[in-house]
This record gives sequence, C-alpha cells and structure tokens, in this order.
Amino acid sequence: MPKSRGLDWAITGLIVALLLAGGIVAAALHRPILTAAGLENPGGEPTIAPTMFVEPTPEPEPVVEPDLAPPPPLPPGGPAPDPAVLQQRLAALDTSRIVTADGSPAAIAYEILDAATGEVLAGSNAAQPLIPASNTKTLTAVAVMNAFDGDERFATRVVAPDPSTIVLVGGGDPLLRVEPVSEGAYPAPASLRALAEATAAALREAGTTTVSLGYDASLFEGDGWAPTWPESYRDQVTPITALWADEGRVDGARSRTPALAAAQLFAGQLAELGVTVTGEPAAVAGSGRELARVESEPVHVLVEQAMLRSNNSFTELLGFQLAARTGHPTTFAGSTAAIAEQLTELGLWEDTAHLDDASGLSRSNVFSAGLLARANLHLLTTPRLTAILDGLPVAGVTGTLADRFSDPVSSAARGVARAKTGTLSFVSSLAGTTVTSDGALVVYAVLANGQVSGWDAKVWEDQVVGVLTGCGC
Repeated sequence: MPKSRGLDWAITGLIVALLLAGGIVAAALHRPILTAAGLENPGGEPTIAPTMFVEPTPEPEPVVEPDLAPPPPLPPGGPAPDPAVLQQRLAALDTSRIVTADGSPAAIAYEILDAATGEVLAGSNAAQPLIPASNTKTLTAVAVMNAFDGDERFATRVVAPDPSTIVLVGGGDPLLRVEPVSEGAYPAPASLRALAEATAAALREAGTTTVSLGYDASLFEGDGWAPTWPESYRDQVTPITALWADEGRVDGARSRTPALAAAQLFAGQLAELGVTVTGEPAAVAGSGRELARVESEPVHVLVEQAMLRSNNSFTELLGFQLAARTGHPTTFAGSTAAIAEQLTELGLWEDTAHLDDASGLSRSNVFSAGLLARANLHLLTTPRLTAILDGLPVAGVTGTLADRFSDPVSSAARGVARAKTGTLSFVSSLAGTTVTSDGALVVYAVLANGQVSGWDAKVWEDQVVGVLTGCGC
C-alpha cells in the first residue's frame, strides 16, 4: 500500500475515534439533563412497543343486513328497586306546576314494572284512562306484530286489462317512494320509478308504446279521514289510502287525493321512458295480466319505521292492513277493533280503553298507564319485537328526547333510558325502558292530561324516569 494511502487511513481512524469519544463524553455530561427532562430512563424498559411499526391486520368489514339486526342480549339483571323506597321517592317529586287552567291539579299517572318478573314496582292512578297521544302507536305496533309473522310484504302492481290499458294497483305500502333511495340506505323502500321501468320494459316487449292509465286504491275503504280528526290535522297526516308515494306529498305538501297524485307521477315517469299515456289517470278496478310489481319492506321494518319516526300516516295505514289481515272492515273503526281484538288475545286490553284511530291523533283515545306499561313489557320480553324498542330515542341524546333530561333530578337517565313520547295540547306521555343503577331492567309509562304547561309536565315525566334510573335502592 502506498504511504500516502496508509497515512490517509490512519488520519481517518483517529478522527472517528475522537468523534466517538466526544459523543460518549457529551452523553455523560448531558445525561442528568436528559434524565431530568424525562427523555432518558436509565435501566428502564423500552417505552415503544415492538409492534408499533408493524402494519396491523385490517379487521373485516361488518356485514350490514337489510333487515333489523338481532336484539342485543338483556343486561345482567341486578336487584329491582324496593317498591316502598321507589314509591316514596317518586311521590316526593314536585307536581305543583302541573295544573289546569283554573289552577287545580292536572291528571297524572304512572306505572313501573320489573322487566324480569312483571311485578309492579310503583304506580299512581295507573288504572285511570287518560289520553295517550302518540303512545297509541305502541298498542298498534303490538297488535300488528301479533297478527303478522313480520316477514310479509305489500305489493304495488301494474296490471293490463287489455293491450292498450294499464292499471296502477295500490297494495298499501306506507313507505312507497316516487324515486329510489340512495344505494346502501336503510330502509330501502320500493319506488314508483322502479315500477315504471319494469312496466315500460314489459310494454316494449309487447310492442306497446301508447296506453291509457287507471289506478286502483280499493284495498281500503272510505275517504281515509278519521271522523275524530279536525281539518287542522291536514298538515300532520295524509288521508289513508292503499296507494300513495312519498306519503302523499307533492312538492312538499300533503295531497288530499294521494292515490291520484301517485298515478299522475307514475304517468310522468312512463313518459320519460318513452311510453305515451293518453288522458288523465282515472279510478278503475284493477284486473288483468300482471305486467310488473314492486314490494314493500317486511312488515317488521314498516312497524319499526312507524315507531322510530312516530309517523301518524304510516301507523294508520298499518292499522288498515291489520284490519284487512284479520277480516275487519278496512276503515278506522275496523282498524281500532282489530287492535283491541289482538290486545285482548294477548291479555293486555282493558274494558275502559277506547280507540278511534291507530296513531294517537284522536283526543277521544283513552287508556291507562298500566295498559301502556304492559304493552311495552310485551315488546321487551318478546324476542322478535325487542328491536322496535331498540329504535326508540335515547334520553338526552337522540330524536324527540335530545333536548330533554337536562335538570339534576332527571339527568341520571341521560344516555340510558329509551322512550316513546306523546304530545297533544294539554296532553303528554312518555313510555319505554331503562336500567337502574343496580342493573335492573324496568319498564315505565307516564301520562299527564289537562295541564296548561306542557313543559312542566315533560319535566316531571323526565324526573320520574331519572329517579327510577338512579334508584340504587
């Protein structure tokens, strides 16, 4: 090796040695500083997990079923509240502001049941018939699901009495839409658009491009308007019919002739698909060869959606379907008779109860807090029905309960209790389930009638559920 290269290597080695020595000395000098700053832990275990930089195995995507998921298991049952203690705490709640216009006490009632045994844990005026408002829907849900298996679907069809005529036949699908929902949405109702596309394809195959259009909504009787409903309800409920789309709404407003409106929209869709519809749609009897059909979501999904949305029109239509299913006239009287019949079969109905509609809009509907509590207990303890309760709003978190349960007395129920609300002028109700601080699953129903201040009634209802939920007693 040449001397110059050997000298170069020697100098390089000396530089490296000096640098290493300097680093060791510097580290030694600065170690107290590093240790004090928490940047070095002498003798400690490594603080970075060996797997930190290992790419994790991706978890499989959850499978989303189109129908309701199985209900979660009931929580482990803790001891139920002591009835005497719970009753005392509920009786101590301030009800002085729940008064009528003349200052006298309004009618209030409640009943609380142990879900495990059905035992009454507390109650007040629980047998008194009161106006339940929208909690009527709970009775309708129980009755419908008792009469149906839950997997049934209702078909909207197009039939052809002759080669140049088609008829749109309503099957009583409450969720039928004009246009389909976005892909992957839940629920995924049937649509007039899908029916129009199938109909146009069938007509083209037959060589037909021009037709007249009729519509048939005769599955249900009457004009679809309950005798107990005032005209002011027109913005809250659509006349009940076996044929509508988008709940009978046209440009955001509820049509008073929803079957005709659906037929007119259907005619427009056919025209877009190259089928000419002559004249105006007319009401006719639907018969002849079936060209196309679309089917509703299963009955249990329809019931779930009616409860979840507290939708008056959907619920009334389900009441008419119940009447048809059980051989009653497809009228409001037939619907409510069918509800009473099913609840009687289940041992829930009371002779003092009375219904004039299925949704709770009628102020002539009355039944007791005890009946409402037992109806909720039936939903809770019947495995195929518990998903209906699982969809109800959560106290202080979702839906109609999002802005409630905000005072200290009721706050224990926030995020725990689920409930269906009911509201009319001078009427309020709240019914559902909760879990006490001891882990007991309980059912409750609370009603108030005649009060001037709906707000004060709701505060008291929330406090009843808050005391119940927080009762480690």
